[in-house]
Amino acid sequence: MGRKILILAVVLGLAPGTWLRTDLSTSFYTPIEVIDIDQRSGVTGPLRITGAWQLDSQNAHFGGYSALILLGNGDLYAGSDRGRVMHLRMVGGVPVSDGTVLDFPPGYGAVRRGIADLEAFTRDPETGTIWAAYEHGNVIERIAADGVIKRTKPPQMANWSRNSGPETIVRLGDGRFLVLGEAPEGDGRTNRPGLLFSGDPVEGAEAIEFRFFTTPGYSPVDAALLPDGDVIILERRVEYAFPARFYARLVRADPDDIAEGEVWGGGVLATLGNAYWGENFEGIEFVPDPAPAQGDGSVEDTEDEDAPLAGSLYLIADDNVSAFQRTLLLRLAWPPDEPQGGAGRPQSGESGSAADK
Repeated sequence: MGRKILILAVVLGLAPGTWLRTDLSTSFYTPIEVIDIDQRSGVTGPLRITGAWQLDSQNAHFGGYSALILLGNGDLYAGSDRGRVMHLRMVGGVPVSDGTVLDFPPGYGAVRRGIADLEAFTRDPETGTIWAAYEHGNVIERIAADGVIKRTKPPQMANWSRNSGPETIVRLGDGRFLVLGEAPEGDGRTNRPGLLFSGDPVEGAEAIEFRFFTTPGYSPVDAALLPDGDVIILERRVEYAFPARFYARLVRADPDDIAEGEVWGGGVLATLGNAYWGENFEGIEFVPDPAPAQGDGSVEDTEDEDAPLAGSLYLIADDNVSAFQRTLLLRLAWPPDEPQGGAGRPQSGESGSAADK
């Protein structure tokens, strides 16, 4: 009985509703407030916090962001689980209010009828095409740069949970697509279903099925492509309380290790979840630093050509449109200050009791 009451409290605390946020405008011209946060501690592991901001607005369309991608002009593009988007203008790696706008995504209306709960974005930097994953209904949608929209329900996802379906979609550098589900495979199991498509899933590309290893309580909620071809996977754990408490961690893994029917995993790189950063982080993106240039405009030679490409990881928190939570944007320096560890994570194909759960 106590657990039922606890779950009910969480549901009430997470439920979107104007009873928690009142007197909100529906005009997209409502300004977005960017509040600088000077907190720099609270992440365990070799990743340093280099920037943190709270975003806020008295707009009914604001909040609930669970998807994040980099646009070609260096701005960030966030999608919410209610199917709204925020074009977040960035200047020198810092979000600014001036130029940040809220909107409906392209094709809003009839084309999206029957699909909901936008959870993840990925983008082709060469063409500007965006793919979106919708958890409810297990839909993948493609939005071309010219606004043409096409969507599909991959047959391999037909048995995925309708309410805990594709939480992660990443287009790899060679054109393959990685998709991870949020729900476990069955009672008593911790692994999540995964698909690796040979090409664009909207065009019916073939996919191999595998399992993504997680430990109890954690689920993959987003991922980003790193410069070396690895992916960084954002995982989340919810502690049922009122209000709910959230924990996040970052896992680095090599998609080339994925094999049909096997378990795929990586190494835990960093964790968040102290009193200050215990928010519902659901979106992640890698943003490379601008290349230094000489006076003639050519890229300056570096002393170490093998040095990893520097940049930042940006994480965005979903406030669930709740007065108890915040919309945060967190920036972490890349590469890590020290090599990552892989304790507690199976490598692809590894068996054993932990990996088989």
